[in-house]
Amino acid sequence: MNEDFSEIRPKSVPLSHSAPAQRTGEPSPATFNRYVVGVLATLLLALGIVVFWVVPDLVQAPTLPPQVGSDATSTDTSNSAPPAATRSELPPFQALLEQQARQRAQDELARFVELQIQLDEQMQVGEWGQADYDNAKLLATAGDEHFVKEEFDTAVASYAEAAVVLAKLIETGEGLFAEAMAAGLQALNDRDTQLATRQFDRSLTIDPGDPDALHGKRRAELLPQVNTAMRQAKNYELAGEYARAVAVYSQIQDLDPETFGLDAALEVARQGSKREQIKEHLSVGFSALDQGRLSAARIAFNRALQLESGNPVALGGLEQTAQKTATNRIQRLRQAAIKAERAEDWPTALEKYEAVLASDANIQFAREGRQRATMQRRAKTALANIIASPEKLSSPQLYAQAEQLLAEAQALAPRGRQLKIQIDAVESLINAYRDPIAVTFLSDNATQITVSTVGKLGSFNKIQLNLRPGAYTVIGSRDGCRDVREYIVVRPNMKPVEIRCLERL
Repeated sequence: MNEDFSEIRPKSVPLSHSAPAQRTGEPSPATFNRYVVGVLATLLLALGIVVFWVVPDLVQAPTLPPQVGSDATSTDTSNSAPPAATRSELPPFQALLEQQARQRAQDELARFVELQIQLDEQMQVGEWGQADYDNAKLLATAGDEHFVKEEFDTAVASYAEAAVVLAKLIETGEGLFAEAMAAGLQALNDRDTQLATRQFDRSLTIDPGDPDALHGKRRAELLPQVNTAMRQAKNYELAGEYARAVAVYSQIQDLDPETFGLDAALEVARQGSKREQIKEHLSVGFSALDQGRLSAARIAFNRALQLESGNPVALGGLEQTAQKTATNRIQRLRQAAIKAERAEDWPTALEKYEAVLASDANIQFAREGRQRATMQRRAKTALANIIASPEKLSSPQLYAQAEQLLAEAQALAPRGRQLKIQIDAVESLINAYRDPIAVTFLSDNATQITVSTVGKLGSFNKIQLNLRPGAYTVIGSRDGCRDVREYIVVRPNMKPVEIRCLERL
């Protein structure tokens, strides 16, 4: 029974530490191992049955890669070692073990190359770790030599040792970078321009593209301007010119907002500026208060409170301003009320006194003025009504009220010119309406006669009544006739009043 077997060939790998990393599209070492192990497991099972029928030379020895020195960049095929004849005789299992050893060497070499690329391209190792870097390359070159000789375990050890050296170099470089960055930042905080520049240059030597190091270098370049501005701002503070200090600190913020201590210094200057502004507003407020410019005083005290709510001095100033404002308002109302009294404009006077009492009900002059204005206004109105309608004095009740109002008006003080005129007029009317006048009424002895404020007179042909001067309404009524109503004014020497119902319904 014969069975074909695929040839087992080792994978070629670049042995030099300067060779490129695995290309895209090639299977990874782990994938290749799993594939080979699966295939060989199947082969070993078949070989257990047909091993005596298989010709040993079916397994071809692996082709050796060319030897490359530590600085070689190309392969010299004329110096390639010939395949070892004995290796071609290896049985499959041993060939598998050898292939696995080769793969481990490849893996270690790949790790070394990756670290080498990182040091060369990202950390500029030649500027700070050249000796150790050269040592690592020598170890990698030794690994190449062992690999060519198919001493894979020794090659693995050499590559691994070389990778350890590179890993330590990377760790050292990162430490140096971190140390330089920390020293650079501290120098920035100390505002030491030269030291900060040196330290960030060190950082950029290790990692030229690091954004933090580049940013630190830019900040170091701005330090001379920052230091000059900081000294200027401090001098302004010492002179008490806090507003100017704030302006300079703001300029520093534009230059380098990360300047150490800038925020605290700016806050101190702002607080000092605020205190100066508050002091200025308070001074303006009290000066205006003394001069009676209450609106300006109120504005100044409120501005101080905008800067510091609850400032006791500003609050006290506002309270004084309010008191003085109220006092001035009361005085203005009092003067207006007095002026209205002199003009006998009692409604206006009463309005002003009421306004005073609305702010303080215990002000005595306003209470007295309100009572005086109330009585004067009532008397003026009542007397004016009597004068306007004297005929109503014909009513005994209204006449008595008029006498009472006249007496009250005569007792008022002050008695102004207008009030005196009214009193005299009403007094004359009352005198004129005091004595009754004989009035003759004529009728037809059939009409029922009624006189207002007097009552029913009944029917008559002629009757004479003594009536107080004034207006009266005479009503006549008769069955079957329309009522008659006449308005008469009783005056001295008046003609007889005739009233009859003549119009039939």
